[in-house]
Amino acid sequence: MEFTTDKQTLDDLNILGRYKANSIFGLFNHTVTNGGSRLLEKMFNTPLCEIESINRRSATFALFEKITVTLPFNKEEFEIVENYTQNFGYSSRFEALCNVAKLRCLHYLLNDKGYSKLREEVEKTVMVFSRVKEFVNKISEESYNTVFHRKISEICNIFNDISFETVWGYVQNYPLSFYSVLKLDYIFRKLIKDKISRIIKEIYDLDVYITVSNVSREKGFVYATAVDRSDMYIDIQGVYHPCIPHAVANDIYIGKQKHLLFLTGANMAGKSTFMKSFAISVYLGHMGFPIAAKGMTFSLHDGIYTSINVSDDLTMGYSHFYAEVLRVKHVAQEIATGKQLVVIFDELFKGTNVKDAYDGTVAIVEALSHRNGSYIISTHIMEAGEVLRKSSKKMFFKYLPTIMNGHIPTYPYKLEDGITDDHHGMIIIRNEKILETINS
Repeated sequence: MEFTTDKQTLDDLNILGRYKANSIFGLFNHTVTNGGSRLLEKMFNTPLCEIESINRRSATFALFEKITVTLPFNKEEFEIVENYTQNFGYSSRFEALCNVAKLRCLHYLLNDKGYSKLREEVEKTVMVFSRVKEFVNKISEESYNTVFHRKISEICNIFNDISFETVWGYVQNYPLSFYSVLKLDYIFRKLIKDKISRIIKEIYDLDVYITVSNVSREKGFVYATAVDRSDMYIDIQGVYHPCIPHAVANDIYIGKQKHLLFLTGANMAGKSTFMKSFAISVYLGHMGFPIAAKGMTFSLHDGIYTSINVSDDLTMGYSHFYAEVLRVKHVAQEIATGKQLVVIFDELFKGTNVKDAYDGTVAIVEALSHRNGSYIISTHIMEAGEVLRKSSKKMFFKYLPTIMNGHIPTYPYKLEDGITDDHHGMIIIRNEKILETINS
């Protein structure tokens, strides 16, 4: 089974996007290698669905955060090695001789740069791989008795293989002679080509481990612990949005007995930000990535769906309200399959009149309270909360308060128990002097 979600959810939470401002992927995407960046993107697209895999990856990130290492090459150096070793291979020693001899002849006869480029690539490959060999040996020592030690030991064994012995004999023996270039070029592109491909892939992994752990250390993130889905709870202490500087943190526990949070609060009180912070932590937690919180333990879920920024669809002729209805229908169909999902609805049916929004909110929330899963539903319609409070013991109620400083509303962004009756929309309108502008 795979962890399921959809584009609407990923867009609501701003999870993906190599070049999108403040995307969660962009927060972590500081890899040295292009392959590392591609691997990171793949991880973001495929959250894990096994407890052991999640906790093992988290433990590996935590290890690299502790040992604090840096890849022993820069981006330009590695690109030279990567392009050279993955370019092509030789079928025989004779083919290698012909290729290098031809390049050398062109160099002397026509001042062609091909041979000089080849020699630089071979020298750089020896140099980078010798550094990586020392690097992985250091990690092996640091990772003893950890979940990562077996994997790093396998990489060390590749470098210690007899087929690499000749390569290490040329470390710091630069510039290489024609014979040395010929010999090493044949070794790299024929004799140990498969081993080099494996090493390159392992370097991508190491790049991601180092990059993500560096972000976690710098930001003060923590690692969540996954537990069995039958436990059915999500417990996060001090969760906040990872892309908001000095964000206010909140505690949230959604469990078997109370699995639907009904959230109220005035405009700008922080409801959407809180729900996004929670959902991002759940998503990153299922990836085994560090989260913006003080601590988190969660039972495995089958997926996450949100409805936060649903817009109308002019190409399909859908109004805002109908687009919301279709979104809720889609999520309901996913729930009906029996999956244990995290579902977040921000202000149900805000595209229609207050009466229909009230009726729809009460009906949908009441139905969800009887289905397995973890739910957060927010609304401006406080009256719906008063009705729902009497209908199901599976719900609990919190709000984000507004504190009035004279005629100026301020927002502490801290969850409190209960349902708020804050209505400050007209105060904000008056403070902005809209009516005076119209009547001037």
